[in-house]
Amino acid sequence: MTAAGPAPGQDSIEAAFAAVYDPAQAVRRVVAPGARPPAVGAAVTDVTAHRGEDHWHLVTFGLTDLVAKAPGTQAGRSGFGHELTLLIPATDAPPPWAFDLLVGTARVCGAVGRPFHPGARLAPGAPIDGGTSALCAVGIREDPLVAPLTLPFGEYRFLQAVGVTDVEYRLMQRAGTLEVLAALAARDPLLRTDPRRASRPA
Repeated sequence: MTAAGPAPGQDSIEAAFAAVYDPAQAVRRVVAPGARPPAVGAAVTDVTAHRGEDHWHLVTFGLTDLVAKAPGTQAGRSGFGHELTLLIPATDAPPPWAFDLLVGTARVCGAVGRPFHPGARLAPGAPIDGGTSALCAVGIREDPLVAPLTLPFGEYRFLQAVGVTDVEYRLMQRAGTLEVLAALAARDPLLRTDPRRASRPA
């Protein structure tokens, strides 16, 4: 529930994560109004990180309808039909780059005005951590750890953004995004985005 009143969509997202994680350990970061990626009738207002045993699990709020069904949106679907998630290795506190990566990915979704889908990918860009990591692109799969328990404004799901290298991105173009992510999941089933997994040459 928001300070302004009931928010069934937000409550739905929080309930899905509360079924897996202790809400008392969650870390919430509010997105500044001027930096909020546009969504269907709203905007991404904040990102929350949930502490798991060996990871942080981040989720956006705003790509779906949070407070009310947005006028003119598709019947039976809440907003874009998904929120974005990100899994990263456990640290004392979730790093700023992880929040920024999800907000930036959401901004692409809002800019093109179309929802993502499992198998989508975002072209290579700057290192995701703002440093020397060779992870510079993103692949999208369905999040295997959480699912909505209620659908107050229509169907939606959680889609996981996974940081990948330029080489992996180019392989996705040839072999398919989900096929490459499945191969990477053989080493880490959670597909945690870890900037240390690959570094740019000095």
